[in-house]
Amino acid sequence: MTGYGQFCAVARALDVVGERWALLVVRELLLGASTFTEIRRGLPRIPRATLSARLRALRAAGIVDDGYRLTNAGVALAPVVRELARWAVATESAALTEDDLDTAALTWDIQRRINVEALPERTVVLALDFTDRDERYWLYLSRTGVNLCRQDTGAPVDIWLAAPTMAVTRWWLGERSWAQLLRHPDVHMHGDLALQRQVHRWFTRYVFSPETLGTPR
Repeated sequence: MTGYGQFCAVARALDVVGERWALLVVRELLLGASTFTEIRRGLPRIPRATLSARLRALRAAGIVDDGYRLTNAGVALAPVVRELARWAVATESAALTEDDLDTAALTWDIQRRINVEALPERTVVLALDFTDRDERYWLYLSRTGVNLCRQDTGAPVDIWLAAPTMAVTRWWLGERSWAQLLRHPDVHMHGDLALQRQVHRWFTRYVFSPETLGTPR
């Protein structure tokens, strides 16, 4: 027997989506992932074989179709994912720790939550320097698309943001405002001054922030 073997609806639901990574795969699809690679970009620590196995199981359960789209049963999990996020934000039991920090997952989430209508008419390059990890990412931002790169292409950088991973993560989660992030003693931003004044408007922020969940900080 691989399941819980219980009649309880909670147990039967967990038989389907309770395996490690399964509900996070659903989260990625809910947030717009449409390919195997995009799911992995949102879950950089998942082994390829594990992702393949979870997708097979979700397809067998009728949650994902033969492509990478959620069925009606899969879309119906959206409130479940949202309520789990609300619980995590509201309780110390799931408090953010250093073990939860991942620059690859963080920057991927940032790039898919860009308000392209707020961007300047020309392409802007924003470099993110995670000073505690010696890791850098480059965001190429334009009204026609957003690209995230791990390698410097040589294009001129308009804005450099150098900061510890925890500081940027807490801002992204909605625990700190943009102004509070910039006041952090280890956060430094330089580059085009006009763009610096408007950069905070380019982000639609984390989808499960306390503000969007209606949860007090």
